[in-house]
Amino acid sequence: MGSTTINTNLGLTITVFVFCVISNLHSMVHCANNNSIGDLDDLIRSYAASATTSTRRRQTGSLYAISLPSNLSDIKASVVTVRNSEFWRKGTNFSGILIPPMVKTTPYAKRIAFVYESFGNHSSSVYFRLADNYTFVSPVNGFTGYDATNTNDLKNLNLSIKRDDPIVIKLDPYASRDDRRGIKCIVFGDNGLFSSFSNTIRDYECAATNTHGHYYALVVLNEKPKPKHEPEVSRRNWWWFVLTGIGVSVIVVVVIVVVVKLVKKKRLREMERESEKSETIGNVWIGRSRMPSATMVRTQPCLEYHEDLPSSSNIP
Repeated sequence: MGSTTINTNLGLTITVFVFCVISNLHSMVHCANNNSIGDLDDLIRSYAASATTSTRRRQTGSLYAISLPSNLSDIKASVVTVRNSEFWRKGTNFSGILIPPMVKTTPYAKRIAFVYESFGNHSSSVYFRLADNYTFVSPVNGFTGYDATNTNDLKNLNLSIKRDDPIVIKLDPYASRDDRRGIKCIVFGDNGLFSSFSNTIRDYECAATNTHGHYYALVVLNEKPKPKHEPEVSRRNWWWFVLTGIGVSVIVVVVIVVVVKLVKKKRLREMERESEKSETIGNVWIGRSRMPSATMVRTQPCLEYHEDLPSSSNIP
């Protein structure tokens, strides 16, 4: 009885432990898939806050690189702080992102910290998802404006952009491309999901007219590669069509032969009927009785054995 209780408790303990491990793994994967870009933004913002604190003693309006952990070596980040009054008069032009003058921030902030991010080839594919028929031809670049009045708590700022004077993002492609007509600008939202497509305004430059997304990249529409097993499938289809054609041909030949035989039999029956109708039998009266009489005789009577009859002179 005691051993049975121990085994039961041990089984329940193992079951609960396995269930907890699976639940934790599921939650970790769920969080990594859904909040990866958000977590990354928070991490870069914390590093930018510490960098902004250390750069207060430095010159305002200078761009400084943000030191990220080694596991994020594929991502480059930098930060610059500017005064709102100077930003209103001159705008900014750092890391290939040109913000024109007279752009308002919401809410108002005396000091603004702009954080610039550039994702490498690997990071672009990990944090941002494209459709199967599109390919990145440049790194994903992004920027975010923060209220730098309190460096311990950087809060997001929205930018009021004029449609006729947009923000210009200069993107560097991985390699020079002869055909630039197929290249499109793609915008990703704050969650890393696709937001919109647009045409390039100049050589590898994109225009930003809203603040719904702050990640930009160059993509190209490419033909979907054919799977390796497609030739085998097409070959099987070819043989299938050939066998189907042969089977249909055999069936057609058999049907034609059967129809020809039936037609011949029908014609033969019609000829027999016509021949039977052409043979008429006459009638003859014998006394008071009417008897059938043939008009002709098909076979003439003849003796089967011809024997010489004895002449009368030889009769004794």
